[in-house]
Amino acid sequence: MRIRLIIFLVIILVAIEQIIKLIICLNYQDISLEIIPSLVDFKPTLNNKTFYWLGLMNIDFGRWLRLATAIIILIALCLFYLYLKRTLQNKKWLDISFVFGIAGVLCSLSDNIFFGGSWDYVYLKPLFIFDLKDIYMDCFSIFFLICCYRNRTEISNIKMKNIISFLKNELK
Repeated sequence: MRIRLIIFLVIILVAIEQIIKLIICLNYQDISLEIIPSLVDFKPTLNNKTFYWLGLMNIDFGRWLRLATAIIILIALCLFYLYLKRTLQNKKWLDISFVFGIAGVLCSLSDNIFFGGSWDYVYLKPLFIFDLKDIYMDCFSIFFLICCYRNRTEISNIKMKNIISFLKNELK
């Protein structure tokens, strides 16, 4: 995939997520309704405390640390993508996975900038509440695993010194 197409797809995914959240924030933040009885609810909830996995442990990083973490993850993800793009032969699944991954990280960053946290709105009873960004990150994980499987021979030959050398050259 060409970089322009990847950027375009990322922008579309981020825009869809942010438009949904803006509509919810402006019009539906106090509404809760059952979509599929005893299974799925529409239940807007602003998570302004922490990342999901840290929230399970009652650890709150605060807004600025969440922003800094999202920026660091975004930079690392882009550099890792560029390295794999130059290393792997079969790049289709890599491109697809990173469209979702970068969109998910940008949505998280946007959530913290514009809303002070993440508006989660789909409640899967009784497990957890999530949003489109979480689905993007799940798609990233699935497609990246497919990419790794399809390129397992090349990935098994990747050495840490090659990655470090690549990073030194890119960051100069």
